[in-house]
Amino acid sequence: MGSLKRLNALTKRLENQPGMLEKYNDVIQDQLTQGIVEHVTDEAKGREFYIPHKPVIRETAESTKLHIVYDTSARAHEKAPSLNDCLETSLPLQNSLWSMLVKNCFHPVAFTGDLKQAFLQVHIWEPEPLCFHWYRVLKTKKIQTLRFTRALFSLVPSPFLLGRVIQEHLELCRERFPVEVDEILCILYVDDLISGEATVDKAKHVKETSKAVFSEAQFDLHKWHSNVPS
Repeated sequence: MGSLKRLNALTKRLENQPGMLEKYNDVIQDQLTQGIVEHVTDEAKGREFYIPHKPVIRETAESTKLHIVYDTSARAHEKAPSLNDCLETSLPLQNSLWSMLVKNCFHPVAFTGDLKQAFLQVHIWEPEPLCFHWYRVLKTKKIQTLRFTRALFSLVPSPFLLGRVIQEHLELCRERFPVEVDEILCILYVDDLISGEATVDKAKHVKETSKAVFSEAQFDLHKWHSNVPS
């Protein structure tokens, strides 16, 4: 019932902003088309957890202005565990961000890149607990149950899952890209590349080889930034 109450409150807030409910629905429909979420056809068995969600709007964002945030730390009541409380965090696999930033202070050409929707590229083998409520048709407000098939950013084990998938992919590429794989392992922080080089040409080489390596796993590197315009 907590998820349905929050859905009702969310709907009222979205309806108070012209066009926002439709935009919110478009995001979910796009996720359905991409296979990121799927319809749940199984009957509910006993008590089940449904993830509440809400919008985060960032007008200054480079790409997506509207993000849907899923509250995997929500509790049915004060003493009830959240979904994240029931999941194993696992060991961190990412590099030390502080060490990476300090190391790059010694390079005149700094640059960064981002793996587009990185967590949503990681398929979940058994997605049973990743259900949420939304409307089958907006006009009728008939509620349906949907389920994520991918790792959610808000899940506590997601950084480990993404890191392990990337590690496995890089090891598969090591025979063909031995130098590049070692380079990427040193400059990758979760889903961001943070690096620097002595010259623009070297920086461009790292950028292009990194894009080639990740594209083989259907990861898209984008949002490139540098202190050097060229």
